[in-house]
Amino acid sequence: MRGLPDPREQLVRTFGTGGGETWVVSAPGRVNLKAHPLLVGPEQAEGERHNDRSSGSRKDMTVPYSRNMDPTYENFIAECPHCDAGNTFNRASDLRTFRPIDLRTVTCQACHRPFMINGDVINAAHEMLLSDCYAFIERKQYMQCVLSVAQAYEVFFSHFLHVQLIYRAFAKDDNRDPRDFNRVVKQLYDRVRRFTFEPMRRLFLRLVVDKVAPTSLAQAEAAIAALLPGRPQDVPHVPRQDIEAVSDGPLKALLLRLRAADANNLRNRVVHKDAHRPRLDEAKRAHDEAWEILCGLTTRLRLRYGVNWYIGKAGR
Repeated sequence: MRGLPDPREQLVRTFGTGGGETWVVSAPGRVNLKAHPLLVGPEQAEGERHNDRSSGSRKDMTVPYSRNMDPTYENFIAECPHCDAGNTFNRASDLRTFRPIDLRTVTCQACHRPFMINGDVINAAHEMLLSDCYAFIERKQYMQCVLSVAQAYEVFFSHFLHVQLIYRAFAKDDNRDPRDFNRVVKQLYDRVRRFTFEPMRRLFLRLVVDKVAPTSLAQAEAAIAALLPGRPQDVPHVPRQDIEAVSDGPLKALLLRLRAADANNLRNRVVHKDAHRPRLDEAKRAHDEAWEILCGLTTRLRLRYGVNWYIGKAGR
């Protein structure tokens, strides 16, 4: 399953020049990027943005800015202000960071002159994957659209597990020992790393329906051991009547739609021996349904990506 944090990622405590305490994830592997097609200003980012000023400075006005930029989950696409050439900077290979780009000097891949890129966008990875689907649909790459839609669901399920079982528990934990945090993250990773779409969906529904919300990492560790079976096939179905009992009407409607969603079946037809080539209406229906369900749940469940958003405001 895609979208799980690298178990080698470590939460560490850092201190700013003003003495303020922050928490960052030091990742020798992959860090999921928070991004979204809609621009999010600093006032909405609420401390989640990691500025990337390793190259470039706000004071360096001699280097022009790109006038046409299109950040995606995997790449940062920008038009060179010197020669108008389109540049695709891969976040892993070219930029070598998954942190959102606040300001950075890059070199045009055509004329080799420097220019600035900025204005990266911040939001959850599942939303960025769904946003990329608009380009796939425009280019009639309906197979890729279907794959991204199913992956967005899986990334969302993983994200919720980490927020509900670890981030919020860590924020409420009086101890806040990063070693405990790292241990529980690895415990969760080990438990679900072989889980595919359907077991993850069942876990998500069960946690929401049962309102599982540990208030410390010790409780989180116990909940992971008790609620998450070691084998994907052991995750039980969530009966419809259990969801019907949810008192929050809008949340219940979203959960019922999620329970009935079949993007995983369409994805399986595409990736396996059938090599199914979906029609526009199939791809668009899967994408639009996923956007409504996942973005609705993201809002209703008050999900943000980074652990820092929860620290200091335990009510989140």
